[in-house]
Amino acid sequence: MGTESLDEKLEVWMERYERDMEDKQQELNSLRNKKANNLSQLQELAKKYRDIEQVVIEDRMEKEALRRKLEKEHMERDAATKIQSWWRGTLVRRGLGPYKKGKKPKSKEGKKGKKKK
Repeated sequence: MGTESLDEKLEVWMERYERDMEDKQQELNSLRNKKANNLSQLQELAKKYRDIEQVVIEDRMEKEALRRKLEKEHMERDAATKIQSWWRGTLVRRGLGPYKKGKKPKSKEGKKGKKKK
């Protein structure tokens, strides 16, 4: 084995080393680009998520406000009904307003009975 064959082997190995290094550098660059793209996509998705989450929160707040409003209206309606019932009961018990105890009509013979001549 001469120095020439060692020199040739060294040259072959150096070429292979440089090729492998270039390939790995390209692979590394492509991975960096993919990472940057994935990061930007992640940021976009995170922004969309925050926007949608805000919409959901606002919708829940609106629904809760509507529910409270309907509940309040229902309670007010029930309270008004109870007050009206109490007042009508009071009028009936005391005989006031349209619930007055009327006088018994006097029977007049002239109107309903035979006419006198």
